[in-house]
Amino acid sequence: MAEPRKELDSGYYLQHFNELLQFVATHYQGVLTADSLAFLENFTALSAAAQQLLVRMLNRKGTVFADTELNYGEIGQPQPVLDELNQAGFIAPLTEPDLADFWLRLTKDTLWQLLQLAQAELAETKPVKTELVETELLEKGIADAISIRKSQTKPQLLGAALKLPVNWLALIAQLPQRYIVLQRQDALNYIYFLYFGRIEANLSLFTLRDLGIRQTGQFKQQFSPRFTEPAQALLAYQLAKTKPAIIEFGKQLKKQPDNAESLLSQWLTEVAKWPLPEDNALLLKRSERSYQLGKLAEQYQLTDLAIAFYQQSNGFPASERLARLYAQQGKTEGNQERCRQYLQQLLDDPSCDEEWLFAEDFYRRKFADDSRGAKSGERRRSQLTQLLHEAPQVGIDELYLGKAEQGLMAHYVAQGYRVFHSENNLWLALFGLWFWHELFEHNDSTLHNPFERRPRNLAAGGFYQQFASAIEQKLRQLAMPTATSTMLAALTAHYGKANSLFYWHTDLAEQLLPLLQYAPKANGDSALAPILCNMAQDFKRHSSGYPDLLLIKDQQLQFIEVKAQGDKIQRHQLARLLALQNAGFNARIEKLQWIVDPNRLYVVLDVETTGGKAGTDRITEIGAVKVQGGEVLDTFNTLINPERLIPSFISRLTGISNAMVAGAPKFADIAAQLSEFLQGAVFVAHNAKFDYGFIRSEFARCELPFDMPQLCTVVNMRRYYPGLASYSLGKLCADFEITLTNHHRALADATATVELLKLINVKRQLL
Repeated sequence: MAEPRKELDSGYYLQHFNELLQFVATHYQGVLTADSLAFLENFTALSAAAQQLLVRMLNRKGTVFADTELNYGEIGQPQPVLDELNQAGFIAPLTEPDLADFWLRLTKDTLWQLLQLAQAELAETKPVKTELVETELLEKGIADAISIRKSQTKPQLLGAALKLPVNWLALIAQLPQRYIVLQRQDALNYIYFLYFGRIEANLSLFTLRDLGIRQTGQFKQQFSPRFTEPAQALLAYQLAKTKPAIIEFGKQLKKQPDNAESLLSQWLTEVAKWPLPEDNALLLKRSERSYQLGKLAEQYQLTDLAIAFYQQSNGFPASERLARLYAQQGKTEGNQERCRQYLQQLLDDPSCDEEWLFAEDFYRRKFADDSRGAKSGERRRSQLTQLLHEAPQVGIDELYLGKAEQGLMAHYVAQGYRVFHSENNLWLALFGLWFWHELFEHNDSTLHNPFERRPRNLAAGGFYQQFASAIEQKLRQLAMPTATSTMLAALTAHYGKANSLFYWHTDLAEQLLPLLQYAPKANGDSALAPILCNMAQDFKRHSSGYPDLLLIKDQQLQFIEVKAQGDKIQRHQLARLLALQNAGFNARIEKLQWIVDPNRLYVVLDVETTGGKAGTDRITEIGAVKVQGGEVLDTFNTLINPERLIPSFISRLTGISNAMVAGAPKFADIAAQLSEFLQGAVFVAHNAKFDYGFIRSEFARCELPFDMPQLCTVVNMRRYYPGLASYSLGKLCADFEITLTNHHRALADATATVELLKLINVKRQLL
């Protein structure tokens, strides 16, 4: 039985706000600005009712409110409370700059009231302007006001209102409700930022905690401040505000592309003023913002500005864009030499593996010569391409089309391997559990409030700097015989604790314990040590890209990155593969090649329906043919009661009437029989997406699973028989002399589609 939902105290929101303010006042006194200090002091001096009403507004969207929407039972009449807030500087009357937010908050009824006031004012206005243009504009405004109708949509009314030549503040003052605007938002946002470490709009996390939805207090109870220097805190806050500002700026550029150069130049001036912080996390944020602006400059083909932004950034991926732009700036000897020198600089002192891999590949392709191992006329192939080219191919039954990893897993299970889908989570869990104490429980752990689930210093390398001695000691312990028992103890102690590093699952221990037990060793050290050391030093770069599968057999580990036809390998995946190989692991790419089994079982299916949308329309007939080795084994055919009327035009097309399906079974009645008929086969249809979608929707209505490999005869006829005028079933049957009687009846269409499947398989088996 579910536990009853917790009830919150009527003043919960004020309790949350005071809890946050007390936390910030205790931990961040040294970095509070004059405005934020004044906010804290002035808030404390307010009456209880004023505090309650202010926090109520702060927890709602927007900054503009009508006094009529601020009636709360625990507060009483809002007017005297609003007067107190106004005197304390927390709210102010509506002004011209606030109108943008005012229009967003306005109801349609109030908007219509304002438009009526505007109509009345304009009707009394006589054009007496001396300038002809001004007179015409005024007359047009009056005409627009007269043409407005209440039946129009709110956006239409608002669009019309914004064109009217009236003093809106004066008209708003005539409304029965009084509008006020929140003040001191930047001071409050800075306080929120100190607590959360990010721009946060409200205190919903506190509410979720009190409702028992969000767990806190799993790791530690004593927290240190995330900032101790005012300049550090203010720069971090500025960079945090800049992230959404750049997103909005990108939207602005789409509306004003002609002003892109001028606006981006203003941003470059601002970026150049940002100090270069010693703190790695802030340096990373500064670099990210510069990179985002550089990408915008490239988008508008402002190469010089893009280069300037990338030069303000630090490390990869800005370094890649910079090198590519240097290379694009012309073929002059000077520009080419600048590109060469920059690439050489990246090769000599790369900021990460991905940067070195890019520089090495780009240098080879742009400046290949004997000094870097390339022969004259040699084709310049990148390491990414070369690795894929050299990867072994594994034949996998087409039954696993679209499920490459599951197909390869089945392939190795058949050979006696224990196979796990490991990817990133295995390594993140190993890292998190091995260093759990330093990450989550140590007094100096960089969890800065009870809601945080990932230490804040991981991304920029501060974690290793802070705990270097303990980390190195634990890395040596990976090679000890007690490593597996240490991991088992950590799993037992912490299993299920919510964290933002990895997720728990039932076979995690089955992967982690053999990983520790069978990891190769060299010079007395475990091959796991350099992998975890890299994660500790630069978690952001080394926390993703790990191979898809872990294979275990005969006390040997193998890691495989699965690539199906058409897949590409990413540079960070290559970096992780090389790191694992260098550490001593068997890690490789395997390319999948789909095998056409001549004895594969197919079910060729066709449905007739009440319309074209699987989510809302229903099936009226199913026809299916089971085929193996080109021979028909069985058929399945039935009308279906769609439990709704069949449109007349559909009946004319298919010949299936409402009377014909009235006594037919519903899909739920034949679902089990159809599921058995489809078992173990490849689903084939002409435009398979349509038929598969309807069958899947019908099974979903019965709350039954449905998942099959698919083959579309439309797609494959286009592939293997290109250049035909039409690929409709009727036209293909005519072109290839396939008998098609009773077209648009399910079994007839499915039977004809079987012949298309035979044509396709002839071509596929020849390739």
